[in-house]
Amino acid sequence: MIRLLLIAEDTSQMINRNYFYLEQELSRLVHVMLWRKSGHIDYILKQLDVRPDFILILNDIDRQMKPIIKGLAHVDIPTGLFINDVHRFVSLRRNYIQKNNIDYLFPVVRDKCLEVYPEFQNKMEWFPHFVNIELCKDYRLKKDINLLMIGAVNELYPLRQRIINTYQGRADFVYHPHPGYHHFNEEEQQEKMIGKNYAKEINRSKILFTCPSKLHYPVIKYFEALACKTLLLAPTFNELEDIGFIPGIHFVPIDEHDFEQKAAYFLSHQTEREQIAEQGYRFVRKHHSVQQRTNQLIEKIKCILQ
Repeated sequence: MIRLLLIAEDTSQMINRNYFYLEQELSRLVHVMLWRKSGHIDYILKQLDVRPDFILILNDIDRQMKPIIKGLAHVDIPTGLFINDVHRFVSLRRNYIQKNNIDYLFPVVRDKCLEVYPEFQNKMEWFPHFVNIELCKDYRLKKDINLLMIGAVNELYPLRQRIINTYQGRADFVYHPHPGYHHFNEEEQQEKMIGKNYAKEINRSKILFTCPSKLHYPVIKYFEALACKTLLLAPTFNELEDIGFIPGIHFVPIDEHDFEQKAAYFLSHQTEREQIAEQGYRFVRKHHSVQQRTNQLIEKIKCILQ
């Protein structure tokens, strides 16, 4: 069994808990040793009962880059680094990778990572978003929201801005702003549009809008909408299609000129709307669950160790 040292903050109370779900799934399949704090790798290794085969680090999920582990360049254990937000901490991360001689990078997005860090191309192992299909699922709720948008709306998301401006004030359009990035306490988790509340709200909607931002990221909402069995209206692009999303089959592609027309069409054509939502639902559950991504990660680590 692989012995994996996973160095990461506890993300179980954050808005993005995917890495917490990944931790849980990894713990079922390999020997996981968890470490949460910054420090020197020599000190950390001395605290462990067994020597790990592989060291995997997540340190860009919060407002600052942490935990920071020193001395990795001098350890003969292969190391990997998740890259969750490639546009943040660019110089800091570059210095960290170089100074610690990180062997492998696991970025959520492919093209932007290659653009920002072309010198690390040979280290990259694309690790796209995934969903917890026990949370994002079909709750079989009444579809009583026609049009839904959830999340940030600013200059980074011009299409979202245009959609908001078009539908603002309409009774059949619901918008929930982003709840913010921090650790949520129990009371907040019950009240805020996060976790199960978030998944159920998507499941209640007939149509969910999103966009990949100016950076053309396959953002996690592409996966969550499909997993909650809701028709997704969002732009398509190469990177999204390269992980299997087929426009017109799994979701409906839109742009700034046709979103209103396509939304009206699919609101009035229930059979077509439900067929695409069903196809997207099955696709994400089969190819982009946390179980699928965990297995892919383990297989990659096995290849590295061989």
